[in-house]
Amino acid sequence: HRGFTLVELLVVVAIIGILIGLLLPAITTARESARRTQCSNNLRQIGLAFQLYDNQNGRLPPARVSDDNFNGPFLLILPYIERTNELKRFNLDVKYTDSTANTAIANERLSIYLCPSMNLPYNVPDTTCEQGAPGSYAVCTGSESPFEYGVGAIPHNGAIVLPKYGSTSVGGISSKDGASNTFLAGEMNYALKNYPGFGGCIRPTGTKGGDTRWAVGYTGVTWGATKGIFNPTELITWVDLYYAEYYSFRSDHPGGVNMLFVDASVHFISSGTDANALSAMATREKGEPYVRAN
Repeated sequence: HRGFTLVELLVVVAIIGILIGLLLPAITTARESARRTQCSNNLRQIGLAFQLYDNQNGRLPPARVSDDNFNGPFLLILPYIERTNELKRFNLDVKYTDSTANTAIANERLSIYLCPSMNLPYNVPDTTCEQGAPGSYAVCTGSESPFEYGVGAIPHNGAIVLPKYGSTSVGGISSKDGASNTFLAGEMNYALKNYPGFGGCIRPTGTKGGDTRWAVGYTGVTWGATKGIFNPTELITWVDLYYAEYYSFRSDHPGGVNMLFVDASVHFISSGTDANALSAMATREKGEPYVRAN
């Protein structure tokens, strides 16, 4: 009877091992590609919801419902992502933490607001000090700091602005810089390795972090800008009240960030994109020349 020698068996095992080693990176890449596509699809649906809101109201949602609360723009588009009942139960006149019903809705995880590639390094919400389910996206308030307080506070110059800075619309942006050239929103993750925490939620040194929570309207939570380093992994640039990277767009995808434009198109913007080009795409009415996204 013929059989395998030990050498032949070892050769076969070695060949199988090599093949597995070659296939694993391809499988990992394919999975990330699928996750990035799903993330892009989420943003596309969000963009269409913003456009439907604009069609019905004659303007885009504000960065916050009012200056008296912290209810964010992603709450206002709930009816356009098939979440009408949630908005009916939510009292927009009351802060998201000042009502049992509001807090319950704000703590719901909605898949459309979560990128499948985003890693959460700790529990969100952290009910000991911060309410609100995690989110992966932030609207673009422009090229400057979104903070409305402080010595260096500058009116928002992006697609989504605070009520006190007026209102914006798809039509208005289209007639100036162009809807296909202007950021509406983008990704924001929990990967800032030296972020200490906000609002009393202090993280251990070295713990990666962030604050993105879909229902909340605030800087670095659902408001992003291009003032700091694009797609950062740590806080670096101090601007007026805090580090600019706190409100920089960033993702867990290798090499860049999915960005949503006012025309509801989504483009993957490289981490190495020129800062001036990012500024041009972040502002709504400066009349910059066309800047092609990746």
